[in-house]
Amino acid sequence: ARQRDARLRLLVGAMSCLFSTRAFVSVHGECVGRARVTRVCLIPHRVAGGSTRRVAASARPTDFTETGGVLDSGHIPRRSAMGYSALAVGLGLFGTAPGGARAEEAASTEETVVAENSVGSPPNPVVDESDTPKARDTSRVGNVTLTRYVDETSGYSIAVPNDWVRDQPMLNTPEFHPVSEYGGRRFRIEVSSVGRVPGGGAALVSLVNSEMESLTGAGFESAANFAQVEATKFAPIKGTPAAIVAAKGPGGAVSEIIDSSVSSDGKYYNYEFRTDSIYPLRFFGVAAIGPGQTGSARKLGRRDIVKVTCQVPEKDASEFDYDLLRQIARSFRVDAFEG
Repeated sequence: ARQRDARLRLLVGAMSCLFSTRAFVSVHGECVGRARVTRVCLIPHRVAGGSTRRVAASARPTDFTETGGVLDSGHIPRRSAMGYSALAVGLGLFGTAPGGARAEEAASTEETVVAENSVGSPPNPVVDESDTPKARDTSRVGNVTLTRYVDETSGYSIAVPNDWVRDQPMLNTPEFHPVSEYGGRRFRIEVSSVGRVPGGGAALVSLVNSEMESLTGAGFESAANFAQVEATKFAPIKGTPAAIVAAKGPGGAVSEIIDSSVSSDGKYYNYEFRTDSIYPLRFFGVAAIGPGQTGSARKLGRRDIVKVTCQVPEKDASEFDYDLLRQIARSFRVDAFEG
């Protein structure tokens, strides 16, 4: 306790000296008058070249005059000077001096940290937004922006209008349509297994020789045959015996093929047809062989048939609606795979 009280008295004496009105030192460390110092103290003192000196004034009365910025400290015992210096440094007294060494050291430390953090840090890259994956995955049809939807599990992708939502009416059959629009514009994607493709190819015509019973009569011989099979699922094809019979019944619904085509590599069948009934509909479709589900099925070469069917009621449809659904169907792609 005595040691603590002694240190406290020394601190009070040092601080009273530092803030005494009888000692005058300018911010640049130059003596600006004559004074008489009556206590031992340390005064931050800046000299030429921007450095800072700590100068001590004697405990006994000592006169000092302007000496070019240097004060006489010859009367201070070495041990006392070192003790007060250590005390003042430990308490952070020198940090109160304007522009003092502590501020300079802090600024220097901050600059060092910034410099260290900057070493090896590359500048911010300039990104060309038109070449980013996000930009490449978007497209436009008129004033509608579409973003590519990717199904990695089944291995396909397709462009979907940004303001459309996704439903799941059946397993592995997602459906997309405008918000709050049901029974209007929409398209669905059906995925079903076809097992091993004869010859291991990706051309749809290869499925003609498949041993799967469900693929018999599926129309894989050509895009035209496939379109007729798909249209018949909604109504008999116009001009066929079945259509003649259907025309005699209530509603008299028949289907009519508008267009069909195959891609140059034989991988995609594209088709358009309409149904003429009480509630006429227009359809746009595309089909391809998918790589199969991720995991063992894909590794073992068990492929899928992936089919997109877009539809819109003709009553309220415009040519733009037809073109939008047509472009959606044409954007459909399946992942490449090896036979």
